[in-house]
Amino acid sequence: MTAIMEILDTTLREGEQCYGVFFPIETKIKLACLLDRMGIDFIEVGHPAAAPSIRQAVAGIAVLPLNARLLAHARLDREEILIVRDLGLPWVGLFAGMNAISLRRYGMTRAAAFKRIMHSVCFAKDLGLRVRFTCEDASRTDQSLLADLYGSLLELGADRLSYADTIGVDTPETIGSLHRSLNRTIPFSLLHFHFHDDQGRARDNAIQATALGAQCIDASILGIGERSGLVPLEDALVLKRSSSAVGLSGRVRAILTEAQNLVSASIRPDHFSQREFAHKAGTHIHGMLMNPLTFEVTEFTRAGSRRQLVLSKLIGRTGLRAMLAWAGIAVDDACQSKFLQHIKADEFLELADRHEIVRYLIDLYPQMRSTGKRDNDLVRHPCCSCSA
Repeated sequence: MTAIMEILDTTLREGEQCYGVFFPIETKIKLACLLDRMGIDFIEVGHPAAAPSIRQAVAGIAVLPLNARLLAHARLDREEILIVRDLGLPWVGLFAGMNAISLRRYGMTRAAAFKRIMHSVCFAKDLGLRVRFTCEDASRTDQSLLADLYGSLLELGADRLSYADTIGVDTPETIGSLHRSLNRTIPFSLLHFHFHDDQGRARDNAIQATALGAQCIDASILGIGERSGLVPLEDALVLKRSSSAVGLSGRVRAILTEAQNLVSASIRPDHFSQREFAHKAGTHIHGMLMNPLTFEVTEFTRAGSRRQLVLSKLIGRTGLRAMLAWAGIAVDDACQSKFLQHIKADEFLELADRHEIVRYLIDLYPQMRSTGKRDNDLVRHPCCSCSA
């Protein structure tokens, strides 16, 4: 078996998108140091535009004397890319989808999306950043389109290209098919792979991609991430050293155990046990509100579960607008921004029960408690210009 060339750990970014997981800033800094001591090649330190506490943690990690390459997440948005540059990160991770589901979600044509991707990559490169671009939901994207997209990005100077099986539909067989389709133009030795575990195949897919020459595998401690998570770092480390008869050293195992204990201490078990159909990141909630197929491959009722949209510091405008509507609260844009700032500053807020979310939103400002409105009535917040 061929060893993985590199590992990107995304515990600090995607790991915190897992329902039931939040890391205090000091824990994030400790985890970054432990990951570096394990010899991890890339550490994805977070999405700094998502919340003030995330930006603070990224700033703290950015000044550490680490050997790992530090990468921060950003949408195709100039302000978000500038935040990454201003925090002193050398790498930015940009992402976008190009299939029909993604384009409907963005409200863009394929040509417009392609143009925006290229402009964003050029903008980041002009700022002096190194760029990793991830094609979101690549496993449901036409392979000839992937080849064209990746080829154009290489010509622009993108430093790394990433393939995301966003909803975990890939199999080792489809990874083999992808290799046959792409390898003549985009060798696997130029690709990162981000496998989700919705169908329990993330590890097997990583093994297959590794055997076919993948440049890098994304992983997280204990496999935490959106919904059912990703390839566990524990497995990725074993894969990386699979060509060695020695395997993991006692030193690496001890550091890994320390990191696992830190992550375990940051998990809320009652929420974590319900994570399979929980959607926490703002972009994920936006996608679910547009079309549940965006981030779910299995009907949750068939799995005997329930879908949960989570209110937390990771919420975006679209998700908050929908939740305010649940509470019967009408707000103008300025007032919604105030709601959003308050929620994003609530570092460990995590509500998924709809009734709890409604109560939280109605109680968010003292003025609302005097309205006497029921949850299903329309509540006008005092700072709004909109009518009740």
